[in-house]
Amino acid sequence: MRILIVEDELPVARQIAAALTEDGHDQKTVHSGEAALEEVGKLDVRLPGIDGFELLGRLREQHLASRVLLLTGRSAVEDRVTGLQLGADDYLPKPFAMRELVARVRALGRRYPEEPVICLRVGDVTLDLSTHDVHRNTQRIELSPRELMLLKVLMREPGRVFTRTELCERVWEHSHEYDTKLVEVFIGRLRRKLGEPPLIHTIRHVGYTIGRPEGKIPVRRGTSSQRRG
Repeated sequence: MRILIVEDELPVARQIAAALTEDGHDQKTVHSGEAALEEVGKLDVRLPGIDGFELLGRLREQHLASRVLLLTGRSAVEDRVTGLQLGADDYLPKPFAMRELVARVRALGRRYPEEPVICLRVGDVTLDLSTHDVHRNTQRIELSPRELMLLKVLMREPGRVFTRTELCERVWEHSHEYDTKLVEVFIGRLRRKLGEPPLIHTIRHVGYTIGRPEGKIPVRRGTSSQRRG
């Protein structure tokens, strides 16, 4: 499934993203209620600016049929009832076991099957999100799981510049597993495997982008990246 994770606690967001990716889902993570208004998926009740209940209400007012799983520290019966009445499909209080979260996501998928996952395309490179096959023109490219995850992050937002720290946080689950030098190594491997002409570009002193367009390049840094990158 395509899943939007809305979670303002960055370590929790990274753990959820890693677990869902490992289970075969295509996930995207945002960290505020405002950022989630353009997407649908899983909501956290306590979010900066707009709380999860308000966000859920707005989404349902627009008659969006996407499944919603609420993850929240609020465990009172009244809060669970409110969330379900507003249109949530399931409710999981924090703290929770990651295995239970994955199982509940699978259950929602069985209850509400969706269309086959789309392919990502940047230039002449395609990434099939259902089979994880990568092609450049007609040539199939073999990638390791980590290389595949890195390419997927870049291809989801072509033209956007990702800092090295941001790529670390999206591709590796635990901070002790990576450093920014490791990103450079994997970017180099991806470039060699994708071949010529180069599709992944280095933006000096900032990070990397794929399929860089002409003109101004947007650079977004998350809260954690600003502190550490």
